Amino acid sequence: MGETLSEIELTGGVDAVPRARQFVRAALAAAPDEQRDDAELVVAELVTNAVLHGSPPVTLRLNQAVEFVRVEVHDTGRQRPFAVRGGPDAMTGRGLALVGSLSREWGVEPTSEGGKVVWAEVSETSTGIPAASPFDDADLDTFLESWSDLDDGDEVYLVSLGEVPTDLLLEAKAQIDNLVREFTLAGSAAEHGSDDGTPSREVAELVQTVVHGFADARLQIKQQALAAAARDEPSTDLRLTLPASAADAGERYLAALDEADRYARSARLLTLETPPVHRVFREWYVGELVQQLRAASAGAPPPATLTFPQRLAAEVAELAPLREVSQRLQLLQRVTAELTGAQTMEDVVSTVCTRAYDVLGALSARVYLLEDGMLRSAATSGRDPSLANQYEEFPADADLPGGIALRTGKPLMVRSLAELASRFPTLATIYPRTAEDRTLLVAPLVAADRPLGVISLTFHGQGAFDEQTQLAFLTTLADVTAQALERAAIAASAATASERLAFLAEASVLLSSSLDYRAVLEAVAGLIVPRLADWCAIQLLEDDSLNTVALTHVDPAKVEWAQGVSARYPDDMNSPTGAPNVIRTGRSELYPFIPPELIEAGAVDEEHLALIKEFGLSSGLVVPLVGRSGIIGAVTLIYAESGRRYDESDVAFAEDVARRAALAVETAHAFLEQSGRLATVTRVAEAAQHAILATLPPRLGAVALSARYVSASAEALVGGDLYEVVQRDGAVRLLVGDVRGKGLEAVRTATVVLGEFRAAAADIDDLVEVAVQIDRRLGRYLGEEDFVTALLAEITDDGELTLVNCGHPQALVASAGRVEQIPAPATLPLGLGATPQAVTGRLRVGDRLLLYTDGIVEARDAERHFVDLRSVVGPLAVGDLDEVLDRVLVSLRRSVGAALGDDLALVVAEYRGVGPE
Repeated sequence: MGETLSEIELTGGVDAVPRARQFVRAALAAAPDEQRDDAELVVAELVTNAVLHGSPPVTLRLNQAVEFVRVEVHDTGRQRPFAVRGGPDAMTGRGLALVGSLSREWGVEPTSEGGKVVWAEVSETSTGIPAASPFDDADLDTFLESWSDLDDGDEVYLVSLGEVPTDLLLEAKAQIDNLVREFTLAGSAAEHGSDDGTPSREVAELVQTVVHGFADARLQIKQQALAAAARDEPSTDLRLTLPASAADAGERYLAALDEADRYARSARLLTLETPPVHRVFREWYVGELVQQLRAASAGAPPPATLTFPQRLAAEVAELAPLREVSQRLQLLQRVTAELTGAQTMEDVVSTVCTRAYDVLGALSARVYLLEDGMLRSAATSGRDPSLANQYEEFPADADLPGGIALRTGKPLMVRSLAELASRFPTLATIYPRTAEDRTLLVAPLVAADRPLGVISLTFHGQGAFDEQTQLAFLTTLADVTAQALERAAIAASAATASERLAFLAEASVLLSSSLDYRAVLEAVAGLIVPRLADWCAIQLLEDDSLNTVALTHVDPAKVEWAQGVSARYPDDMNSPTGAPNVIRTGRSELYPFIPPELIEAGAVDEEHLALIKEFGLSSGLVVPLVGRSGIIGAVTLIYAESGRRYDESDVAFAEDVARRAALAVETAHAFLEQSGRLATVTRVAEAAQHAILATLPPRLGAVALSARYVSASAEALVGGDLYEVVQRDGAVRLLVGDVRGKGLEAVRTATVVLGEFRAAAADIDDLVEVAVQIDRRLGRYLGEEDFVTALLAEITDDGELTLVNCGHPQALVASAGRVEQIPAPATLPLGLGATPQAVTGRLRVGDRLLLYTDGIVEARDAERHFVDLRSVVGPLAVGDLDEVLDRVLVSLRRSVGAALGDDLALVVAEYRGVGPE
């Protein structure tokens, strides 16, 4: 054997392999480098194998022979090492192959003390030929039979498990080996205080259970699988010899592996979670093993054995319905995804019905929506001819599946045609006697506790699932559909509101565009069709009869035909419905659906009835034209070929449109009467304008002043141009502004602005705050679309200039013979939330500041070009202040070539410094 160089006893800790390699390196310091390196690798693999699969203590011994070094690794365990086939995912199985490639010979032997020794002989020079395994194919059975892992005192029992695919056993073995290796290393790290986030107690228990607690059974399965693989046998007949204690150990082993899978799922292990087929295998063999061992140890007859193929078949049978449920859920997900893109309620019901048939495999699908106490078919699909034209609508309180589901808020299931006939006799004949049996599922469509309708599905036969699964699936589909309908309704409501706002804006423009009320009403009717109706008729009450002033349809030929019908059959003013009744009562009439009996009641004779039917009326709405003086007519809106329906939300909107139209008609009638009065109002407004704009003093403090107000042409209404000057300690403050609008209202607003400026300019130091206060206090006096542009200026005694601009034309300054604009950042006008910024500068003695309204910047010459502002105000630089403004006005009128088109206010302030005037 040779001389023993040295030996070392190792623990099973994480430092065992590094210590062993250091030991070899020192002991073989004088050996050739190649032999020492090979010996290091061999020792590392054998010690690792002993730590993972053996029992401590582990002893490493080196013996020196003439041509080789013998490495021996002793441990007290009886589990044999195996060189097995490794896969790409295996963390074990390669070490002993490496030992064989580096050794001239190696082997494993039991010891008299009950343990084993694994040895290898490493030559000075490698031969390149791997050493033969002590348990290669031909010798494996003999090798296995020479070992016994069980203590001699244990009573053992035979457990017969039957045939199992050999490849499955080897794959499962590799999975467990990987887990054993990782848990062993993790357990060692926990013992040595490594902080890797893994609780040491949990690791210790798992290591003990997985690595050692069920080792006998695992080892026998591994041995038999390897032997079968060596013989190229596709299956292995598992027969195990185990003590009764293995039953309890097996149950703990299963629980430990489940816990290990939990670790793997939470990414706390490198080893992947157990594959499903491996899990089925271990649950089967451990379960069978436990049953047989407990029966045998109790002296009971052997239990009926479930073979592995039978266990797999049972698993498939158990999973098949779940797989079908999963497929349905996937299909349901597809339907849900498509519904997210549905924009309208029509899109939603069409998608649900089509996909329920195409994707979910329903025999038929139908969606009913609740309208006015009726469930009406909104969409249908499928190949069930029995339902094609039946029950298009029915009362929501009917004793039918849909009515019951809607009223109770719960899904309903009918499993067969016989049950359908028994529970709902009125439906007994809906299917022919030869029809195949089918299941009917009906669920309510409810959103936010508001019933929307029902969904109805039929499937072939009595269904593959239990009733609870069927109803759960249907309920989910119904919930998804109801939510999609709710989203579509909200979107439609928002779109309708937006469209109605746009319509009202256009209608308002039309109604105010002319005083020819007939032309205006015809234009409005043309705007209504086809956006709000297929037909629109506007009728005015004249001499106790109705005069149709506008009749509109997209097809002019139909309009001409309808005019002929109307002339032939004039309105009966005593009719209990329609425009005559609406004018008498002042109450609008809504017809979401126009029933045949209503049409028949309105017909004078059979020919008239036939003509009315040609209109194809489907829904109608009649609203009164209510003006200041009362009801002056009616507007009739009809949906026909489009199939659209009016509802309650349309009534208020149509009444609003009719009210605006009635006011436009009355305005046109009153125009002539008001023309004379309007001229009087204009003169009064002009007088008031001059009254509120007082003449400025020629000088205040350091500032000389002059102002002009010029009215526009006589035909124009007086505007709201304004100006004011306030003196305070050490400064003069100026205001020029322009009120939006004309007439007395503009003059009234100008009065408010001037009053607020006088108060704020005297009390508030900051000119910006002056503007902000006027803006804040002005709001209560303005309408929604009213505002005031303004420019505020302050000139101190030392010539400092401050400007605050609220949406007004920029100030001009004349200095050293030149006229320049002073740019100041403009903010919103007063009354709209002005947030101005101040601009400061300095005036020299003789500099002149000009503030003005937009009457000068918007003036146009004879060719409709804007006048040249710098040219018009050129006289500003030189001359007496009063003369300067007169010359500016002359220059402006010369440029315009006619009377001004807008009012104009001008204020000039010259800085003269502090001193004698």
